[in-house]
Amino acid sequence: MKLKQELKKKKHDFIKKWFRATIDTYSPDAARILGKDSNRFDNPIGAITNETCEDVFNHILEDFTQVTLEKKLDPIIRIRAVQAFSASEAVSFVYALKRIGNDLLDESLGREFDRLVDNIALASFNRFMKCREEIFLLKATESKRRIHRAFERAGLVAELSEEDLLGSKKS
Repeated sequence: MKLKQELKKKKHDFIKKWFRATIDTYSPDAARILGKDSNRFDNPIGAITNETCEDVFNHILEDFTQVTLEKKLDPIIRIRAVQAFSASEAVSFVYALKRIGNDLLDESLGREFDRLVDNIALASFNRFMKCREEIFLLKATESKRRIHRAFERAGLVAELSEEDLLGSKKS
């Protein structure tokens, strides 16, 4: 209970520092661009990153489940899943919260806060793996479509009539 009160008091500082730490996981040139403007049209990745950090932080101030936490993390994880991040790099931004917590919170709250951050990291990893799975399925489906179209153009695939289908069932 005391942890949530402290987090509420220092919410603005946490979100600001967490956003900056998340942006800093990109290359220096990208981080400079992403950290400038939070306008969704001029800087969609920066805006989504900022909004997600804020949404997740607000969410942990309430009673939450891993499922709802994953949904809150989805926008930023979805972006990082399609970028050239490994799984560990994609969720590393969550662990920046531990460092920020060490700076902003009383030492007595450190252990409880670390457990909270670990839960966020696990939810991030789950969401990342689901996104990567979706990407893999999309790529596999597209490959099957391309191969099927190539076979059709080459005349190697023919549509079966109802009679052919019914006849093959009787055999």
